[in-house]
Amino acid sequence: MAMEVMASDTPYTTNSVSDSVPARLSLGILTSLGVMILYMMRINMSVAIVAMVDVAVSRPDHHNTTQPSDATATPYCIALAGVNDSAGMYESVREDRVTPGEFWRGGSDAGFFLSTTEATFVDNPDGEENSKLVLTGAQKGLILGSFFYGYTITNIPGGRLAETYGTKKVFGGAILLGGLLTLLTPLAARAHYILLIVLRTLIGLSNGVVYPSLNAMVARWIPPLERPRFMSITYMCNTMGTVITMPLCGLLIAWLDWPSVFYFTGGVSLLWVLFWAIFMYDTPQQHPRISLDEKNHIIQGLKEEANKKKPSRTPWRSIMTSIPLWATTFAHIGSMFGFNLLLTQLPTYMATILGFSITSNGILSALPFLTQFIGATVTGILGDWMVTRGYIKVKNSRRLFATVSLMMPGIVLVVVGYTGCKASLAVAFLCVGTACAGAICSGHLANHLDLSPNFAGTAYGVSNTLAFLVTMCVPVIVGAMTTQQTLSQWQSVFWLAAGVYVLNWLIFVVFLATDIQPWNNEQSEEKADRTLENEQFLAEKA
Repeated sequence: MAMEVMASDTPYTTNSVSDSVPARLSLGILTSLGVMILYMMRINMSVAIVAMVDVAVSRPDHHNTTQPSDATATPYCIALAGVNDSAGMYESVREDRVTPGEFWRGGSDAGFFLSTTEATFVDNPDGEENSKLVLTGAQKGLILGSFFYGYTITNIPGGRLAETYGTKKVFGGAILLGGLLTLLTPLAARAHYILLIVLRTLIGLSNGVVYPSLNAMVARWIPPLERPRFMSITYMCNTMGTVITMPLCGLLIAWLDWPSVFYFTGGVSLLWVLFWAIFMYDTPQQHPRISLDEKNHIIQGLKEEANKKKPSRTPWRSIMTSIPLWATTFAHIGSMFGFNLLLTQLPTYMATILGFSITSNGILSALPFLTQFIGATVTGILGDWMVTRGYIKVKNSRRLFATVSLMMPGIVLVVVGYTGCKASLAVAFLCVGTACAGAICSGHLANHLDLSPNFAGTAYGVSNTLAFLVTMCVPVIVGAMTTQQTLSQWQSVFWLAAGVYVLNWLIFVVFLATDIQPWNNEQSEEKADRTLENEQFLAEKA
């Protein structure tokens, strides 16, 4: 999108290829790759645990009768088609669908049903010892959830650390620590599953600082009108990390073994840290190779925000009582509820209801995340274009794209539940819904920066912490609502998700604000302190 660039009287010449690359472009590429790697470390366990664990039991069938422990768990639609094969009512069983009698295997995020034996390693069919870990369902759930136990703790500190010490150190340090711990994962798994839980918690602690630190970086590097586009491409590379990691980890396991997943993702993480340390700078003023035109363009774009002096102390009371920030937080809770529902439960739905095999499941489960990235990119560019050309105000732009990203996915999820066993139609609708969900970067996600450029990292940290505390309950809620894995139970899940989407959308559009909040500036904080002192003085006199 063309934007006027402030001219410079000083000529600028490029001496190398790196000098000719715009600084914001290189920053965007590095950030995008870093976010992809962040998600590689987040979901690698969900994929690898399929090969790490052994022993499974079946679930109740569609007649609600419990099958013997050595029986096969037949997916709902496959079993139902076998009972009532009405012409045109159900899709025919293809090679990529599980047939009755075929043994389904997947992770806890992919329909894996475990026995209650003690955690231990067992021999694999080739005679190699200690290749697979036998876990109870509770033990496996603790391992998969341990990342998020740590992740929620460091979101708010991550924002403050980046605002104080810079995103280069915070983001780079987080991936460095996470990468080193990822390399140690196979060793921890072979030692004891409790050690594995501790290690995954530490990885979550390190990675929790990343997204809040990115907001601090965007506030220093990207002019306001360019932020939705930049954020839609970089932040939403988490979806591309998911798309790449799911099939890649499957191939690594097939070619080598499950430890290779952690060696590869950990090694790639450390390689990225090297490039980040060399080419990333916290501000345009620190960058030695940025052109004067680009530097002036950024400074001019941030001029209004730069005139607002940052308070010497963090205005915690004002932040936590800010109604516009709470509105943004509720929107974030709604979007994260739906995102985590798909991230953790979509493979289960495709396996236990639609009946896709593990090979097809990995590809099809990743497809909606690919369309989400495409949707984010398109809406980010469109949002920038509409605001820059004056076709729409910033506030109305946030409302429009919040409606697209919150209302549409909720509606689509309900529709998916009533497509029945028509798997192709269900997958197509899911892709439409996730494409709409990608509009969050032009909706509520950019609103943290609207409200407070000085505390964008802290504001996002607060929202993300509360959102994850709520959405950590998603697997538990879904598990409680789908005990028999029937279509009607999943329809109830999708109705619940739609309700969460709509309620949080309504709160956001009613209480939305896009003006910089008073607590962003030093003057307002000093005034608040004086008001508090006056109140205390009057109280003492009384």
